[in-house]
Amino acid sequence: MSSSGLDRYKVLLVGTKTPGNIGSTARLLENFAVGEGGLVGPQCDWREGMDQWMATGPSRERLNALPVYPSLKEAVADCHAVVGFTARAGKTRKLNLKLESVASSLSGKVALVFGREDYCLFSEEIELCTHLCALDTGPAFPALNLSHSVAVVLSRLYQEENASRRGHQQLATAQELEPMFDHLESSLRVLGYSGEGNPGRVLSKLRKIYQRAGLSRSEIELLRGLFTQIERLKRDRSSL
Repeated sequence: MSSSGLDRYKVLLVGTKTPGNIGSTARLLENFAVGEGGLVGPQCDWREGMDQWMATGPSRERLNALPVYPSLKEAVADCHAVVGFTARAGKTRKLNLKLESVASSLSGKVALVFGREDYCLFSEEIELCTHLCALDTGPAFPALNLSHSVAVVLSRLYQEENASRRGHQQLATAQELEPMFDHLESSLRVLGYSGEGNPGRVLSKLRKIYQRAGLSRSEIELLRGLFTQIERLKRDRSSL
């Protein structure tokens, strides 16, 4: 699995009609370190004007290098899974995947397919999707702007992928955390930090913070090194 970003994903815009949506998406590809992007039959001149303004800095290079595919079939040929995002459901558009499950459920190279601003994906394009997903929005006005949809999806996937990577680290067990808590208590005592006369309450709150953090063994070593340095500095100053 990648060490950072979303390099196993390929964002595809199908039949896009608004140049600004393409420019904004190119920027998002850089924001979230997406591996690939591409355009399928774009219906606008996206190489100049608003799209260039929306894709600032390094994302402009990404924009101008976006490959153009004549069909979705060709665009997803090298992908292991194809997730189509649609705002419409029906007999031929049965939603079968939640956004929060994409990262954990799908392995390999994953295409994220976003359809036209006015009609989403055609039926023949839906057939090429291994999974269909809809974004949760308010029922009064459910339609999202195309680039906004891309932003929501990539932001959530970035969070999920990072959480997944963290899950592969050797996280400390509750037993392994206890020596660190003892060390923390010792450091607080050396510093003379009483927490307004209730050191036990302070330590309890700090324990909860570290427990929620899901520390790895190397992070515990780092913190204990910091505690040791704090104690040493305090004792050195006290001896002057």
